[in-house]
Amino acid sequence: MAIAASGQQLKDKISNDITDLIKDSSRIWKVSLGRRNENTIYDDCKKNNCIALGWDELGSLHNKAYDDILEILSKTYSINSSWTSAASSLNNFVNQMSIGDLVLIYDGPQTIRDIGVITGDYYYDKSRKFSHRRSVNWIKEFKDKPADIFEYNGHIRLTMKSVYELERINISDIRNLVGEERNTQRPQYSLPYYLIIDEINRGNIAKIFGELITLLEKDKREKVHCYLPYSKKKFTLPSNLYIIGTMNTADRSIALLDTALRRRFAFIEIEPDSNVFNNPNLNVSVTVNDTIDLPQLFETLNERITREFDRDHRIGHAYFINIVNLNDLYHVWYYNIIPLLMEYFYNDSERLRRVIGKGFIKPDGSVRFLSIKSDQGLSEFEQAILKIMKGVQIDE
Repeated sequence: MAIAASGQQLKDKISNDITDLIKDSSRIWKVSLGRRNENTIYDDCKKNNCIALGWDELGSLHNKAYDDILEILSKTYSINSSWTSAASSLNNFVNQMSIGDLVLIYDGPQTIRDIGVITGDYYYDKSRKFSHRRSVNWIKEFKDKPADIFEYNGHIRLTMKSVYELERINISDIRNLVGEERNTQRPQYSLPYYLIIDEINRGNIAKIFGELITLLEKDKREKVHCYLPYSKKKFTLPSNLYIIGTMNTADRSIALLDTALRRRFAFIEIEPDSNVFNNPNLNVSVTVNDTIDLPQLFETLNERITREFDRDHRIGHAYFINIVNLNDLYHVWYYNIIPLLMEYFYNDSERLRRVIGKGFIKPDGSVRFLSIKSDQGLSEFEQAILKIMKGVQIDE
């Protein structure tokens, strides 16, 4: 999530023309452009916005797989040595790279001198030296001083292999390498990413977040870092990554919520809302059988629960979504609402009966199933529900 959010921030720094090319799945490649101390090929690539590989005599490698490339190499060159490294580089260049991938141009074992985004498919230009090519848009040039990527690359030195993937480097690292430069022609707004942790209070906060608990703070984003335990890389949280934790106030564990979490989150209470019954986009009815007013039933139940228990144990409106007929209400009532209330009022059938009426709960505390069928008039179930709505206790 942090890497994906950083990718959005990176787009704020680059040209509109290539913004949509960079994806969460974009890969990052090390590319050598000619020999280290010879700038002929490098200058040509910078001028023509491309990256290039040699082995010109091989001809076009379009639609050639790795085995094909290896066979062509061994037949074209008479040098008696293994061509697996060259075939791997060419295969990466021809088949593995994709539009939207990023390339880091080699300068030395620990440094690079440019960052680019691949904007085109592989092509073969026989009129030029280093004829295997791909179009690139340069997004960062380190003209004065090459950029050190040793730490980003997990303290691994770059090798002389022409093209290979830098699996330890991610989009977040590229954002940091590009620096604070901004594209002034682009609105400075990074699309937000949201990470939702359901029932966050049920977890061990210290184990879930660890050192990240500090990085969550607004003024620590992108400024304070920790080291990831396995890769040993620096890690920061981007400012456009928002973490939302949900919790049920009826859960006793909320009282034990970590103080550190309380200081880092804003708390917003989402109360039961009878207005959902008027939402045309939801599959919910206001009345059932033209007799039972669901909003009134919903509000009456919660008033009684608040009086007999507390406001934190009120029933949420989600229980009433998808109730469109009497049969729906019957199943929700008996298999969702009553079991929940029985848990709230465990071993206290008198208080439970004061909430939903004596007709639904027997003196011994067990559930009484009222009939939903009626030859004429209202069924037993409907009559009992209507009495709850009117604030009447049901006689045994």
